[in-house]
Amino acid sequence: LTTNVDLGDKKMEIMKACSKAIASNLGKPESYVAVSINDNASVIFGGSDKPTALGVVYSLGSISKENNGGLTKDVSELMEPFGVDAARIYINFFDLPRENVGWSGKTFAG
Repeated sequence: LTTNVDLGDKKMEIMKACSKAIASNLGKPESYVAVSINDNASVIFGGSDKPTALGVVYSLGSISKENNGGLTKDVSELMEPFGVDAARIYINFFDLPRENVGWSGKTFAG
């Protein structure tokens, strides 16, 4: 997640909440979830530097209208206290083939 707001001392708390939301919405063990947040980034949305956030989710399966909507809602709720309106958040979802994801010295395809 990249945002132009300062998450301050809440950054790790937000990262952990995002990790739980991803695992819950996508039905994945949290042990396979990785989260990176870049705050205080140079980002504009609709030509404005008002608070905004851009996210990308990569997953092996579990990308669906229902799951994506649930995660978008959860992330929007996590960012709202920092002044980021839900209408200023884009999250892109990508369902990756197992052979295109490496982990533990090999791909998930073997």
